[in-house]
Amino acid sequence: MTAIVELEYSSGSLMPELSFGTHFFQDLVETDIFYVAIFPEKENVFFHKQWMDPLPNLLDQLLREGSRHGEVLKVYDVEGIGLTLLADIVSRQVVCFH
Repeated sequence: MTAIVELEYSSGSLMPELSFGTHFFQDLVETDIFYVAIFPEKENVFFHKQWMDPLPNLLDQLLREGSRHGEVLKVYDVEGIGLTLLADIVSRQVVCFH
């Protein structure tokens, strides 16, 4: 795994608890997995979810009951797409493009 992206949405009945400062976050850092929290409804944040919609969710292949959680948990293999992920943790800016 290369990256975990956690999205925050203020609408709907699901409000994710962002994982900053937890032991989970420390484990990600130690295993060299990039973590980013995205707040799509904030000013100057551009998140194009429709670009990812056609990508197959691999959750069912990884978990026996993955389809139960498919609406809120997505696993994508983007290795062949040519994505580039750039981040500046000091300025808290992230760009992902292909």
